Amino acid sequence: MTQKNRLSMLTWLIDRYDVLRVAISRRAAIVLSADAILVTATVFLFGKFLGGYSEAPGAMGTGERYMIALVIIFIVTAIGLLSLSIISATYSIVNVWIKSHELTGEDTPRIYFLHARDTYEDLKDFTSFRKKLEDTSDEDMLKYAEAELWRVTVATYYRHADLRRAIQFLYYAIFPFFMTLLVYSIIVAISFFGHAG
Repeated sequence: MTQKNRLSMLTWLIDRYDVLRVAISRRAAIVLSADAILVTATVFLFGKFLGGYSEAPGAMGTGERYMIALVIIFIVTAIGLLSLSIISATYSIVNVWIKSHELTGEDTPRIYFLHARDTYEDLKDFTSFRKKLEDTSDEDMLKYAEAELWRVTVATYYRHADLRRAIQFLYYAIFPFFMTLLVYSIIVAISFFGHAG
């Protein structure tokens, strides 16, 4: 395979990973929307719950205190899991705290022209950029493309892993959320029928 064909193939693979990144970002946005809905519903339930139980704990029965403790545990668990889901989904969209060389390893060379951060950090102005571009051989460009392909491959792997974690945390949060609904409904029913009797 000639250098030109190899460069074309590497460019195509890099573009393909860009399409995958967009797909992961769309899925992460859906997860974030679901997280937001569940957080809103959980906070709403917690507000209703606090509003209905402002009396002193001593005035409540033992069973009622246990149920209230259960609701609080389920709410805290749901909020905690949803927070982890939000963090993971956000992280799958953009690696906020990790630089490219930390993600891909120290042995990855600087990637000029194909990677904006490396290019700008080292060149800074148009004159330096133009000189570097003129001095870059086809072989050098091929090496930059190989390094960029490695970078986007590793980044996509981590983005996908973060998205998978976000979905898992969202699934786990659904159980305590529904348990909160169930226990809260039981408390309301007991309270209603107790007053009715």
